[in-house]
Amino acid sequence: MSSVTNGPRSQVTAAGQKRKTIRIVIAVVIALIGIWFVLKPPFVVRPLPGHETAGAQPVGNKAATFVDGFWAKLVPLFEDKAQDVAKVLPEIRANPDAAGEKYGRREATNPYNYMVKGTGKVTEINTTSAAGTAIVEIPGLDEKVALQIGPVVRGTALRDATGLVSFNQFSNQLDYADVSKEMNTRALKTVFASVPAASPAGKSEQALFSTESYLCVLCVFVVKF
Repeated sequence: MSSVTNGPRSQVTAAGQKRKTIRIVIAVVIALIGIWFVLKPPFVVRPLPGHETAGAQPVGNKAATFVDGFWAKLVPLFEDKAQDVAKVLPEIRANPDAAGEKYGRREATNPYNYMVKGTGKVTEINTTSAAGTAIVEIPGLDEKVALQIGPVVRGTALRDATGLVSFNQFSNQLDYADVSKEMNTRALKTVFASVPAASPAGKSEQALFSTESYLCVLCVFVVKF
């Protein structure tokens, strides 16, 4: 009789312990997820423009201040490290990985970026899109290259090709991207301070620029004429 009477009670007790264990496991998992979000937040909360709290530095000013710290080094770095585009681009076409190891730079497994230079003739200016381009014929190349002239500049080649900026210097991806935008904007302003973007067609220009290997298309930053 005893075994018959205690059987259901044992089952109830076991079921209760099981539910308790499940609750503990769930609580631990939630706690671990919370800790992970604190250490590695999946998003960044930013105030709307014009609604920053007192004493907070606007996003644009933060990126500009960061770029101020190395901007003077940019042109000398290009002048020292840039390779002839007529030499580099065919090698990228033939063997992107080998060319990347030889001339390029990248972070982790991202595409290679290159600092290249060249002298060529601007044959066409495209401004129908906000991402304007100048088409350039460069002696020694069988293909024309497209230089970005803005006002919208796509890509992060200028930031990533130089090695002056690393993601490890930032707490989140948005700040890292803001620095790239600031560099792009500043480069265009520097280039076209005295020469309108749509004016160089038919002229021969000397240029320094950066390119991303996975596109094999020049991301233009003409820094001197």
